[in-house]
Amino acid sequence: MEKTNLTEAQSLELITSMINDTRNRLARNSGTPFLIWGYTTVAIALLNCVTTYLQLSHYWNFSWFAIPFIGWIGMMLFYKEDKGARNIIDRVISIIWCVLSIAYLWIFIGSAIYRAPILYYTILLMGVGTLITGLVLRHKTTQWCGIGAMICSLAYPLFTFLVLKCDIATINILKSWAWVEIAYFAAIFFVMMVIPGHILNRKYNRK
Repeated sequence: MEKTNLTEAQSLELITSMINDTRNRLARNSGTPFLIWGYTTVAIALLNCVTTYLQLSHYWNFSWFAIPFIGWIGMMLFYKEDKGARNIIDRVISIIWCVLSIAYLWIFIGSAIYRAPILYYTILLMGVGTLITGLVLRHKTTQWCGIGAMICSLAYPLFTFLVLKCDIATINILKSWAWVEIAYFAAIFFVMMVIPGHILNRKYNRK
């Protein structure tokens, strides 16, 4: 059997290539959870945007609770169809988002009791999760989408501050535009999760 002797440079190149191939394989379909939760949230947000604009029954607000149910069903179907072995990247990202989900539950309870701006906290927390995921995957676009979402979330407390400085007539006008903040929320979520999801799947699934 003929022996193949590799130079030091060739050995390093081979090792580097193997590491990159393994990393790309582990990151396969890493954008799909972004798409599931992103599209679900954007769709529900747009539904509430329309119902708010048309001043329909406030019971439509309960549709927000459909997000976790639809999202988890989508995730279960995704993992059922994806026969690839779970890996360290999957576990790390799953742990990150599970912890953030628990934190969001406490934020939701606090917002319901103290009337804190829930859309602000939602974008801020999900932006943190997107940024961390981008750092784990070493994916610049995902990182910047997370950072951008966190920055854009500051519009909500700014809006609240401006409302406190307004007179009654101006406040009534602003309330009539309540649907705008929901549309803004949907737009941020689209950029934060849907766009990185498509880019991640396009990058790693074609390899």
